Order: sequence, then structure tokens, then C-alpha cells
Amino acid sequence: MMEVMMERRLAREAAMCLYYERAIKQDPHTDSTTLVDMGDVLQRAKLNDANLAYIDVALQIYEQHLAELDAAIERHCHAWKLDRLSKVDLSILRLAAAEMRYMEKIPYKVAVNEAVELAKKYSEEKAPQFINGILRAMAEDYLAEQA
Repeated sequence: MMEVMMERRLAREAAMCLYYERAIKQDPHTDSTTLVDMGDVLQRAKLNDANLAYIDVALQIYEQHLAELDAAIERHCHAWKLDRLSKVDLSILRLAAAEMRYMEKIPYKVAVNEAVELAKKYSEEKAPQFINGILRAMAEDYLAEQA
């Protein structure tokens, strides 16, 4: 069981890196790395088909729903505009928002917790708390919509 969780964490990390790359390039549709381009990296991580599919779905969500993801994030970043967020934090928030909004099999608590773990690894000291607050508020809104 632990191995499966670690594999998904690696897949999530790869997806976040692809989101980050797209944030840097500013255009989700042009000349970005694809899952095929990342073949060597993913092969070394030895991700199974389910985790490769997770990354593929995450990329599709990014390309198809970026505006909705950003609008949801911005609604909860009360005093912040998205362009003031670090690209790493924005990428982590986008991925977690994608998981909560469009990946039904991923519980909100898991999406939030995994985003906080990514922030601890890749971002600044205060980022995990900031990301946790935004994502918890988003999760509450999503749960209220479903009720």
C-alpha cells in the first residue's frame, strides 16, 4: 500500500513540474513538454499505467480548464493577484484545484495534504500554510456546491 502511495506522489510531483513548465512558458498549448517527452524521467520513476494516466489527465485538465482553475484560485486569494504568486505555488494550487474539481476519485483532504507536501518540498517556508488555507476554502466551496 505504501508503495502505491509513493508512486502516486511521484506522479503528482511530475504533473506539478509540467504545470510549472507551462506557467513559465505562459501558454498551455505551445511547445510544452508532453508525457511522451518525459518518457525517460517517468521510466526511471517506474510509474505504473494508472499513474501515467493520472499525469495525462492532469495535463488535459490544465489545457482545457486553466481559466476555471485560475478563477477558483483567485476567488480564494483575497489580497493577492495570481501574477504575484510564485510560479511554483501557482502550479501546486492549480494541480490541487484540478484534483478537487475534476478528478472525482481523489478526496479533497488528499488533494490538500499532497499540495502542502509539495509546497514543503519545493516552495518557501510560509507557502505550505498559505496553500493549505486557500485549498481548504476551495474544498469547502466545492463541498457546498455538491450539497
